[in-house]
Amino acid sequence: MSFPRKIYVDSRFRTAGSASHSDFTFQLAQSIELPAGTRAVIDSVQIPNVFRTVDSTRCKLYLSIFEQADQVVSLEPGQYNAITLASHVEDKLNAMSQGVWTVVFNDATGQLSLTVNGVPYAQLKPRDPSLPNDALEVVGCDVAGIMFTDGVPLTLPHHIDIVGVRVLFLASSNFGAYTCLGPRGESDYIRQIMVNESNGGYITDKLYHPGEYISCGGQQIHSLRFRLVDGNGRIVDMMGRSIAFSIIFLD
Repeated sequence: MSFPRKIYVDSRFRTAGSASHSDFTFQLAQSIELPAGTRAVIDSVQIPNVFRTVDSTRCKLYLSIFEQADQVVSLEPGQYNAITLASHVEDKLNAMSQGVWTVVFNDATGQLSLTVNGVPYAQLKPRDPSLPNDALEVVGCDVAGIMFTDGVPLTLPHHIDIVGVRVLFLASSNFGAYTCLGPRGESDYIRQIMVNESNGGYITDKLYHPGEYISCGGQQIHSLRFRLVDGNGRIVDMMGRSIAFSIIFLD
């Protein structure tokens, strides 16, 4: 091969016009023309786990209250455990001054139980594009929403989700031959990255499967565009921290 076998990418050295450490362009010192049949793998991924239970992409609870104006509850960004999450949700719901809310965490099931008193009916609205950044998964509510009746305790159907991100995908709009299919039909994912460290740790992901290659033969590469997204396809907020990985070319 007459070109480098490895390219080391570090978002700290992204181009000046890049949006962030998770949405950036990385420019090579010179153009590289890849021969037909060339394949590549993404290896030695290093990402700090800055992902919190509640962040700007999952922080809203949208409620419809009987004979009252619709309400939007904004949870404070941060890392929560089960008890602190239940307490915070209760405080935020009661801050609406629409009935008295009680939120209890069930340690045996991992679910939240909610009771509202003084309100005939209240609905936690379902997921909808017009209601962005909802926290339904955080509190364990189904994306179809749920209805509450005055004085009747109701257990949300799912386990709470205090882990901000479970899986990441590295995507590129101009590298590779679009030979994958993502969870929602994405065709530009080039690497899945398992989040193997808790908040505050460092995610290190080395390649273990030989099928995780990228077909890139015949391409001429110079400026490479990358995005780091979560399991819902949203660009993650790296909180100012950088990511790094290597591109290894195979004969």
